[in-house]
Amino acid sequence: MIGLDGEKMSKSKGNLVFVSRLRADRVDPMALRLALVADHYRADRQWTDDLLKTAEQRLARWRAAAAARAGRSGAELLAGVRGRLADDLDTPGALALLDEWADSALAGAGEDASAPALMSTLADALLGVRL
Repeated sequence: MIGLDGEKMSKSKGNLVFVSRLRADRVDPMALRLALVADHYRADRQWTDDLLKTAEQRLARWRAAAAARAGRSGAELLAGVRGRLADDLDTPGALALLDEWADSALAGAGEDASAPALMSTLADALLGVRL
């Protein structure tokens, strides 16, 4: 369940957040997707402006890291993300691994020149997030 202002979103209550409105406000669809998968699929969550802002910041970091010259092992990242998703679709765990990788790539860690492209492909193929 996704709530808003402490209540379940409901058409009858008129407290819905529409994707069309977010798109009209020029919200990147990839940031919206990241916001929606930030919590486990079985967990109740609240939609907030901060949730979307955090997702937009995450997306910007990932895009910058995908443009890096190199990074830590792409194969290890792929194995880790696949493992998290195979474990009851642990999207928060998968996002955390991608965050760690992106932060290290932006700090200049790692020498795998193919890793940034693999990270970008992985985000798209496994999470539906085009960088």
